[in-house]
Amino acid sequence: MIKLVDHLLVQEKLTLIRRKGIDGIHFRGGIIEIGRWLAYELTNTLEKEKVTVQTPLGIADGFKIKDKNDIVVVSVLRAAIPLVEGIMRVFRNAQYGVVGASRRDEPPFPVDISYFKLPPVDNRIVVIADPMLATGNTMNAILNRIQEKGNPRRVILLNVIASRQGIDLVEREHPDVDIYTCAVDRELNSDGYIIPGLGDAGDKAFGKPET
Repeated sequence: MIKLVDHLLVQEKLTLIRRKGIDGIHFRGGIIEIGRWLAYELTNTLEKEKVTVQTPLGIADGFKIKDKNDIVVVSVLRAAIPLVEGIMRVFRNAQYGVVGASRRDEPPFPVDISYFKLPPVDNRIVVIADPMLATGNTMNAILNRIQEKGNPRRVILLNVIASRQGIDLVEREHPDVDIYTCAVDRELNSDGYIIPGLGDAGDKAFGKPET
């Protein structure tokens, strides 16, 4: 399932962080806010139950989210750090996992996973945060490792921008995964970057590392 988060406030924030020349402070701030909106959208799909609450003047009907304590948020280093910050502001009781993955620079863009630490995922709702779903290779490698580790109840990707190619590859290999994104961009360039995209999310958030 693909969910396009097209709320006007989200789209305005996405427009701002796409700008060439944006500084790291404003870029990180925009990603954090988008992370919160993505988490809000996901919350609408969680199981709930009706409850009542005693107010100062009577009894009111309300709701309780049943599975909000069953969430595992997975951060794909390093670009996802501000995105996860926004997500965790909504899912405050979530457990937290970290994946270090790097994609090589030449086609077919193979992926190396150098670090993989997750809490138990059996019967959990696993939320994988990565700002850019580009080729789909990195995400599929992570999803394969998660499948080896256990059997989640649900797996959801939260992305700021996705390419059509990346979505298609993930859906082909992992058809049960839900993808939430704020934009689906038209193509990838020869280096595997999304066009028009926003550039390298990790470099824009934290500066370009020394080679």
